[in-house]
Amino acid sequence: MNKEDLIKFCNNILLKLDMDFEKARATSEVLVEADLMGHSTHGVRLLPNYVSDIKNGIMKVNGNYKIISEKKSNIIIDGKLLPGIWLTQEGLKIAITKAHDFGVSTVTIGNSHHNGALAAFLKVVADEGLIGIIKSSVPSNSTVAPFGGTEPLFTPNPMAIGFPTNHLPVIIDISASITTNNMIAEKIANNEKFDFDCLLTSDGVPSNDPLVVKEEGGTVLPVGGMEYGHKGYGLALGIEALSQGLSGFGRKNNPKSMNLSTFIQVIDPEFFSGLEEFKKQMSYTVNKAKNNKPIPGKNIFIPGERALKRRDQALKNGIKLNDITQNYLKDLGKKFNESFF
Repeated sequence: MNKEDLIKFCNNILLKLDMDFEKARATSEVLVEADLMGHSTHGVRLLPNYVSDIKNGIMKVNGNYKIISEKKSNIIIDGKLLPGIWLTQEGLKIAITKAHDFGVSTVTIGNSHHNGALAAFLKVVADEGLIGIIKSSVPSNSTVAPFGGTEPLFTPNPMAIGFPTNHLPVIIDISASITTNNMIAEKIANNEKFDFDCLLTSDGVPSNDPLVVKEEGGTVLPVGGMEYGHKGYGLALGIEALSQGLSGFGRKNNPKSMNLSTFIQVIDPEFFSGLEEFKKQMSYTVNKAKNNKPIPGKNIFIPGERALKRRDQALKNGIKLNDITQNYLKDLGKKFNESFF
């Protein structure tokens, strides 16, 4: 499936819902970028969810964000429930501009809608010779319990870091939990279970059945699992401090529908060791990691390496969507009189 055709399909549907053109285009491009990189759980399969939220007034389609505070290189934004992908792109643009002036810029966004796959934002930042950091949490949702607990409090809380080297950029995209809410949704849609116990029942019993979270009040295990979950728990709490605490919009506000808080930071290496020295240092370490003696039967990949290779292949050969996603989009196409290939 051609990249531009898929972007056009998504864009046209969002425009028919009266979304501003630049917001529709940004949302469509980043959803497709996620699929290019192989992050199918956060790609165009989310479009039906976005359409539903627009119809229900949960995602706003027009207007602008509000700057709550601007102090030199640091900005707080009220996202006004506008598309989170567009808001994150706008926040990155601001942070990139200010990082060139101040060395480091931080933008926090509260009261935003969902912003997709964080990795999909960072290649352009790294390609510009900058370091990009994004961390997000959803104060309106809870699926992850604190380590040792059984009641959901956090979301998977993703974070991504992208930086340049003398070769491919490194793009790290991880979360504070072992799996994600969208992966759980995909498993349920495919009538599948996980290959290992990454979930807990409401009584604290390990499980691989996604339905224990969806229907029975279970939770997602933090990174580190049953023995070392304090690591993911601490990471989740730290991400909420940066995204919710610094934006001033979080769980204390008790939002009722999809609502995202995001921390964005951009660093210009020229204000520190310099870009060339930074790339020399990180290229050395990346090469050492890549050439490390592997465990028998295993390969060593640099974070983002496989995603960027998948991206190159998809640009050459087309994007492959699974049957469930294709059916979702075909149904949307019929409803909006848009042909889906």
